[in-house]
Amino acid sequence: MQKKKQTFEQALVRLEEVIDVMETNSPSLRELFELYKEGVELTAFCVNTLNDIEKEVTVLRQTAEGIFVQTPLDAAEISGG
Repeated sequence: MQKKKQTFEQALVRLEEVIDVMETNSPSLRELFELYKEGVELTAFCVNTLNDIEKEVTVLRQTAEGIFVQTPLDAAEISGG
């Protein structure tokens, strides 16, 4: 059976559910391990999705000559550094 492609939002909701189950229920060691693995996969998916989108973000800057140029958004600009 083929798994349908999930969205970032779906993965984030499921990750929150996994964390909630791990924190509030008393899963067995095996269940806890399976939830942990799922959580790691969901986290990796979310991080990769964010990284892919970050690469596509551009900034429109005006040069001294008045020409507008698109440039990649620098990671330092994102973090405020």
